[in-house]
Amino acid sequence: MVRLRVIDEPNHGKVGPVEVWPFASIEERLVNVLASSSESAAVDAVDCALMQAVAHRASDVHFEPWQECLALRYRIDGILHDVAQVPRAQHSRIVARLKILAQLVIYQRDMPQDGRIEPESTPCRKGMRVSTYPTVHGEKVVVRLLDSRDVPFTLDTLGLRPALLGTLRRLLASPQGTILLTGPSSSGKTTTIYAILRELLALREPSPHIATIEDPVEYRLGRVAQTEVNPHAGFTFEAALRSLLRQDPEVIMIGEIRDAETARTAIQAGLTGHLVISTIHSGTAAGVFTRLLDMGIEPFLVASSVTGVLAQRLVRLVCPHCAAQDNPEGSQLAPYGLLVREGEYRQGRGCDACQGIGYRGRTAVGELLHVNGEISDLVLARSRTSVLHEAAIANGMVTLAQDGAARVRAGETTLEELRRVIPPAME
Repeated sequence: MVRLRVIDEPNHGKVGPVEVWPFASIEERLVNVLASSSESAAVDAVDCALMQAVAHRASDVHFEPWQECLALRYRIDGILHDVAQVPRAQHSRIVARLKILAQLVIYQRDMPQDGRIEPESTPCRKGMRVSTYPTVHGEKVVVRLLDSRDVPFTLDTLGLRPALLGTLRRLLASPQGTILLTGPSSSGKTTTIYAILRELLALREPSPHIATIEDPVEYRLGRVAQTEVNPHAGFTFEAALRSLLRQDPEVIMIGEIRDAETARTAIQAGLTGHLVISTIHSGTAAGVFTRLLDMGIEPFLVASSVTGVLAQRLVRLVCPHCAAQDNPEGSQLAPYGLLVREGEYRQGRGCDACQGIGYRGRTAVGELLHVNGEISDLVLARSRTSVLHEAAIANGMVTLAQDGAARVRAGETTLEELRRVIPPAME
C-alpha cells in the first residue's frame, strides 16, 4: 500500500537531518536560552523551536500566551501536542522575533496579521506562513510549515486506493468539467489538488495553460500561473476568476469556493471549455451537491458541469517500529462491517520513533463520486443528500468509512483512529 508522505512530512528540502529531541529537552533548551540577557536569545529560541518542529514532522507550530506561561505546541499528524512552557515574560521577545521574520508590524498588537517567512530566512530552509491573533493574554502566533520551492509529491504517493485513482485520472483526462474536493480543514485537500496539477503538467503534451487562484500560494509550481487573492484590495476569488477567464486558461484551480458568486462562475467555466478544480467544505461527496444548491446555484448548471467529487480524510498510521497485534471487540468493529476473525489488526505500543504516541505518519482515505446520468437526474430533481449518497454507492462508490475500514483490517491504522476521524454516524 502506498503511503501519504506529504502532510506527515511537509518539510522535505535540502537541509540535513536534525536530531529529534524529546519535548522535555526542547523545553530545557528554550528556558536556558531565554534566561540569557543576550540580544540573540530570542533568535536562538525561535530557531530552536522551528528546527525541532521540522525534526518532529510538525505541520503547524503554536506560540500560545497562557495566563501563567508562553506555551509551545506542535501539530504532528493532525494532533496538537504540548511541547514546552517558558516564562510568560518572554512572550514579547518571541513574538517580536517572529514578526520580524514574517515582515509584520511589530507594534500592531490589537489586530490580526498574516505574513510569510521565506526559506532563506531561517536555518530550517522552509517556507512558513505566519498568523498572529490578539488574545486577552497577548498575541498568539501560529506558524504553518511549508515547502515553497517545489511540490515533492504525486497522486501515487497520497495513499488513495488504486481504483479511486483510476477513476480520478479518467476525469482529469477530460478537457472540460468541474472536479471538486471536499473535507474539513486539514484533511489533505490542498495536498491532493497540488498533486493533481503536477500530474496534469506531466501527462499533457504540450503543457497546458494552468492557472491558479489561491489564498495563499502554499507551494510553487513551475509552468503554472499562480495568483494570490487580495480581498482588502477587492481582488477576491470571484474577481480574480472573472479576469482569469480572459487569459485563455485550459485548467483553472481555485483554492476554495467560499461564496455563491465564485461557485456560479466556476461552474459556468467548467461548461465552456475549461477544466476547473477546486475545494468546497462538506461532510461527504454527496453533500457537495446539496451545498451548491443551497448556495443558489441552478440545478442544471451543477448537473451539467460537475463531473466528480472527491471527499477525503487523513488517518494516522500505526508506527511500524512498535506495531503489535491488537484485539478489538466485535461490538466496536460491527458498525464498520468488520469481523474479529477477518483482519490483521494492529496498534502501536509507543516507542522513541513515534515519541510514545503509537502512530507515525498519515495516509489518505477517500470516496469519489463519479457523476453519471442517474446522479445528474437526481441533482436536477434536487434530491436529498442521502438519496444521492445511496445512488452513488449503488453505482460502485466506496465510502469513506468503507475505505477506512479496509485500512483497519490491513493493520495500517487502528479502529480507535478510524472512529476519531470517520465516526460510524457518517454512514
